[in-house]
Amino acid sequence: MSNVTATSPMVEIDLSKLSADDKVLAIKEHAFLGHVNIRGASENKKFTAAAKKALGAELPTQANTFLVAGENTALWLGPNEWLVITPSGKATALIEKLEKLLADTFSAVNDISGGNTVLEVSGEKAQALLRKGCPLDLHHSVFATGQCAQTVIAKTSMILWQKDDAPVYKLVVRRSFADYLGLWLADAAREYWV
Repeated sequence: MSNVTATSPMVEIDLSKLSADDKVLAIKEHAFLGHVNIRGASENKKFTAAAKKALGAELPTQANTFLVAGENTALWLGPNEWLVITPSGKATALIEKLEKLLADTFSAVNDISGGNTVLEVSGEKAQALLRKGCPLDLHHSVFATGQCAQTVIAKTSMILWQKDDAPVYKLVVRRSFADYLGLWLADAAREYWV
Protein backbone atom coordinates (compact mmCIF):
# COMPACT_ATOMS: atom_id res chain seq x y z
CA MET A 1 0.00 0.00 0.00
CA SER A 2 1.42 3.39 -0.98
CA ASN A 3 1.24 6.52 1.10
CA VAL A 4 -0.88 9.28 -0.41
CA THR A 5 0.26 12.83 0.20
CA ALA A 6 -2.15 15.73 -0.04
CA THR A 7 -1.11 18.21 -2.70
CA SER A 8 -2.18 21.83 -2.92
CA PRO A 9 -4.06 22.68 -6.10
CA MET A 10 -1.63 25.57 -6.49
CA VAL A 11 1.49 23.42 -6.21
CA GLU A 12 2.88 24.84 -9.48
CA ILE A 13 2.61 28.47 -8.34
CA ASP A 14 5.25 30.01 -6.07
CA LEU A 15 3.00 32.07 -3.81
CA SER A 16 5.99 33.45 -1.88
CA LYS A 17 6.65 35.66 -4.91
CA LEU A 18 3.14 37.05 -4.60
CA SER A 19 3.76 38.57 -1.19
CA ALA A 20 6.73 40.84 -1.76
CA ASP A 21 5.37 43.51 0.59
CA ASP A 22 2.50 42.23 2.73
CA LYS A 23 1.42 45.78 3.57
CA VAL A 24 0.84 46.58 -0.11
CA LEU A 25 -0.48 43.23 -1.34
CA ALA A 26 -0.22 39.60 -0.34
CA ILE A 27 -1.76 36.52 -1.92
CA LYS A 28 -1.71 33.31 0.09
CA GLU A 29 -3.35 29.92 -0.05
CA HIS A 30 -4.90 28.21 2.95
CA ALA A 31 -4.89 24.70 1.57
CA PHE A 32 -6.50 21.62 3.08
CA LEU A 33 -9.09 23.40 5.23
CA GLY A 34 -12.31 21.56 5.97
CA HIS A 35 -15.38 22.62 3.96
CA VAL A 36 -18.73 21.42 5.33
CA ASN A 37 -21.97 22.18 3.50
CA ILE A 38 -25.04 22.34 5.75
CA ARG A 39 -28.65 22.48 4.58
CA GLY A 40 -31.73 22.92 6.73
CA ALA A 41 -34.64 25.25 7.41
CA SER A 42 -33.52 28.33 9.30
CA GLU A 43 -37.04 28.67 10.75
CA ASN A 44 -36.79 25.16 12.26
CA LYS A 45 -35.81 25.77 15.89
CA LYS A 46 -34.56 22.19 16.34
CA PHE A 47 -32.26 22.57 13.32
CA THR A 48 -30.87 25.95 14.41
CA ALA A 49 -30.39 24.80 18.01
CA ALA A 50 -28.48 21.69 16.89
CA ALA A 51 -26.29 23.71 14.51
CA LYS A 52 -25.60 26.22 17.27
CA LYS A 53 -24.60 23.46 19.68
CA ALA A 54 -22.21 21.92 17.14
CA LEU A 55 -20.65 25.21 16.01
CA GLY A 56 -20.76 27.20 19.24
CA ALA A 57 -22.78 29.98 17.57
CA GLU A 58 -25.92 30.39 15.51
CA LEU A 59 -25.73 30.09 11.76
CA PRO A 60 -25.99 33.50 10.06
CA THR A 61 -29.52 34.07 8.75
CA GLN A 62 -29.02 37.47 7.16
CA ALA A 63 -28.30 37.18 3.44
CA ASN A 64 -24.64 37.41 2.38
CA THR A 65 -23.15 37.48 5.87
CA PHE A 66 -20.80 35.23 7.78
CA LEU A 67 -19.79 34.68 11.36
CA VAL A 68 -16.74 33.29 13.08
CA ALA A 69 -17.40 30.83 15.90
CA GLY A 70 -14.13 29.76 17.50
CA GLU A 71 -12.11 28.09 14.75
CA ASN A 72 -15.08 27.77 12.38
CA THR A 73 -16.37 30.30 9.86
CA ALA A 74 -20.00 29.89 8.72
CA LEU A 75 -20.95 31.58 5.45
CA TRP A 76 -24.57 32.16 4.41
CA LEU A 77 -25.11 30.76 0.90
CA GLY A 78 -28.91 30.80 0.78
CA PRO A 79 -32.00 30.75 3.01
CA ASN A 80 -31.35 27.07 3.77
CA GLU A 81 -27.66 26.59 2.99
CA TRP A 82 -24.36 27.39 4.69
CA LEU A 83 -20.71 26.61 4.14
CA VAL A 84 -18.62 26.07 7.26
CA ILE A 85 -14.85 26.42 6.89
CA THR A 86 -12.99 24.56 9.62
CA PRO A 87 -9.29 23.84 10.28
CA SER A 88 -7.53 21.03 8.48
CA GLY A 89 -8.40 17.64 9.89
CA LYS A 90 -11.45 18.85 11.81
CA ALA A 91 -14.20 18.44 9.19
CA THR A 92 -14.92 14.78 10.01
CA ALA A 93 -15.43 15.44 13.72
CA LEU A 94 -17.68 18.43 12.96
CA ILE A 95 -19.74 16.38 10.49
CA GLU A 96 -20.16 13.54 12.99
CA LYS A 97 -21.27 16.00 15.66
CA LEU A 98 -23.72 17.71 13.30
CA GLU A 99 -25.14 14.41 12.03
CA LYS A 100 -25.68 13.16 15.58
CA LEU A 101 -27.38 16.40 16.67
CA LEU A 102 -29.45 16.64 13.48
CA ALA A 103 -30.42 12.94 13.32
CA ASP A 104 -34.17 13.60 13.73
CA THR A 105 -34.20 16.85 11.76
CA PHE A 106 -34.78 17.38 8.03
CA SER A 107 -31.27 18.46 7.03
CA ALA A 108 -28.14 17.51 5.09
CA VAL A 109 -24.47 17.70 6.02
CA ASN A 110 -21.78 17.03 3.42
CA ASP A 111 -18.00 17.13 3.39
CA ILE A 112 -16.89 19.02 0.29
CA SER A 113 -13.33 19.68 1.49
CA GLY A 114 -11.61 17.83 -1.33
CA GLY A 115 -13.11 20.06 -3.99
CA ASN A 116 -12.10 23.48 -2.68
CA THR A 117 -9.26 25.63 -1.52
CA VAL A 118 -9.13 29.07 0.11
CA LEU A 119 -7.08 32.00 -1.16
CA GLU A 120 -6.41 35.12 0.88
CA VAL A 121 -5.83 38.51 -0.72
CA SER A 122 -4.80 41.28 1.66
CA GLY A 123 -3.08 44.65 1.82
CA GLU A 124 -3.65 48.19 0.60
CA LYS A 125 -4.10 47.07 -3.02
CA ALA A 126 -6.25 43.99 -2.34
CA GLN A 127 -9.52 45.65 -3.26
CA ALA A 128 -8.03 47.20 -6.42
CA LEU A 129 -6.71 43.81 -7.51
CA LEU A 130 -10.04 42.04 -6.98
CA ARG A 131 -11.94 44.80 -8.80
CA LYS A 132 -9.96 43.98 -11.95
CA GLY A 133 -11.87 40.72 -12.37
CA CYS A 134 -14.85 40.77 -9.99
CA PRO A 135 -18.16 42.44 -10.92
CA LEU A 136 -19.16 43.13 -7.28
CA ASP A 137 -18.96 46.65 -5.95
CA LEU A 138 -16.28 46.12 -3.31
CA HIS A 139 -16.30 49.69 -1.97
CA HIS A 140 -16.41 49.55 1.84
CA SER A 141 -19.79 51.32 1.88
CA VAL A 142 -21.32 48.44 -0.12
CA PHE A 143 -19.27 45.33 0.70
CA ALA A 144 -17.67 45.43 4.13
CA THR A 145 -16.30 43.27 6.92
CA GLY A 146 -18.80 40.58 7.82
CA GLN A 147 -20.21 40.20 4.33
CA CYS A 148 -19.87 37.37 1.82
CA ALA A 149 -21.12 36.71 -1.69
CA GLN A 150 -21.15 34.04 -4.34
CA THR A 151 -19.63 35.70 -7.39
CA VAL A 152 -16.94 35.33 -10.03
CA ILE A 153 -13.46 36.65 -10.58
CA ALA A 154 -11.78 36.29 -13.94
CA LYS A 155 -14.57 33.92 -15.05
CA THR A 156 -13.99 31.70 -12.00
CA SER A 157 -16.91 30.98 -9.64
CA MET A 158 -16.07 31.64 -6.02
CA ILE A 159 -17.35 32.60 -2.62
CA LEU A 160 -15.83 35.86 -1.42
CA TRP A 161 -15.85 37.24 2.09
CA GLN A 162 -14.22 40.24 3.71
CA LYS A 163 -12.56 39.06 6.90
CA ASP A 164 -11.57 42.48 8.25
CA ASP A 165 -11.05 46.15 7.39
CA ALA A 166 -7.31 45.83 6.65
CA PRO A 167 -8.71 44.67 4.15
CA VAL A 168 -8.34 40.91 4.11
CA TYR A 169 -10.47 39.01 1.60
CA LYS A 170 -10.92 35.25 1.49
CA LEU A 171 -11.90 33.39 -1.67
CA VAL A 172 -13.25 29.84 -1.75
CA VAL A 173 -12.50 28.45 -5.18
CA ARG A 174 -12.79 24.99 -6.70
CA ARG A 175 -9.54 23.06 -6.87
CA SER A 176 -9.85 22.67 -10.64
CA PHE A 177 -9.77 26.46 -11.10
CA ALA A 178 -7.28 27.34 -8.35
CA ASP A 179 -4.10 27.30 -10.44
CA TYR A 180 -5.79 29.31 -13.21
CA LEU A 181 -7.00 31.89 -10.68
CA GLY A 182 -3.60 31.98 -8.97
CA LEU A 183 -1.90 32.71 -12.30
CA TRP A 184 -4.51 35.36 -13.13
CA LEU A 185 -4.02 37.05 -9.75
CA ALA A 186 -0.24 36.99 -10.16
CA ASP A 187 -0.47 38.58 -13.59
CA ALA A 188 -3.05 41.17 -12.53
CA ALA A 189 -0.93 42.08 -9.47
CA ARG A 190 2.34 42.72 -11.32
CA GLU A 191 1.85 46.49 -11.34
CA TYR A 192 1.75 46.55 -7.52
CA TRP A 193 5.12 44.86 -7.11
CA VAL A 194 7.14 46.88 -9.63
